[in-house]
Amino acid sequence: MFDYSFKPGREEKLRLFAKNGFEYLHWCDDWNADVFYTRGEMELYCRLIESAGMKCIDVHGTATEAIRIDASDETLLERYLVLLKNRVEFCYAIGGDTVVIHPPRVEEDGLSQRLERSKRVLDGVRPLCEELGVSLAVENVHRSDEKILEHYFEAYPPEYVGFCFDSGHANIHGNLKALYGFADRLRALHLHDNRGEKDDHQPPFWGTLDWGEVMGWIMDSGYLKPINFEITHNPEFYRSTMEGFLGLVVRSIRKALALHSKHA
Repeated sequence: MFDYSFKPGREEKLRLFAKNGFEYLHWCDDWNADVFYTRGEMELYCRLIESAGMKCIDVHGTATEAIRIDASDETLLERYLVLLKNRVEFCYAIGGDTVVIHPPRVEEDGLSQRLERSKRVLDGVRPLCEELGVSLAVENVHRSDEKILEHYFEAYPPEYVGFCFDSGHANIHGNLKALYGFADRLRALHLHDNRGEKDDHQPPFWGTLDWGEVMGWIMDSGYLKPINFEITHNPEFYRSTMEGFLGLVVRSIRKALALHSKHA
């Protein structure tokens, strides 16, 4: 869960998550920042996660407006590769097995050239991923991302490149059905709700997503990792303390997980 509103320290945030019954963690901090984790920071965050009684399952890779997987500037592209390798090492250090990455933007010109630049990055980080046993998961972010996903999945084996399903993005872009076709590549989850207009990142049943359909698809896909939710407090929707909001989130998640278990 993002902490854009409350902004607690990492130790306090992990304590609150554990107190509210969460056992697993998808590390999403610094997902859009040019931050390089030092070895000391990796060890510190590993201790904080363990002391909270939690376990990391995935890490969100970083990408800024300029430093991204398809950057046309060679210096920026190399910087992205450095940051991605850093996140792979961080994921391994804190016990995760998958790093989530954003794909090139379908809507921009020159997609074929940008795809080739992105594959240079994927080829560059592949030896490290294979050495550490960490895979990548490409997230659906934009409209018609299924074209890019198909391209990657034809080029790389499932042991290396998988799929991160973002329910909110799919609800906005109306491509849920197309994305369901990648069930065999499912490696990570970003589950949240919206009303089909903005990327609100709200709890299940807040918006227009069909949670019975989504949870049934996850179950049928054979996905075996813990179910991950990517939810953000927004004071426009909920005026509450962080603990109060977490209580609401937990109730919504339990309702969604009950739908998941019905498909077992």
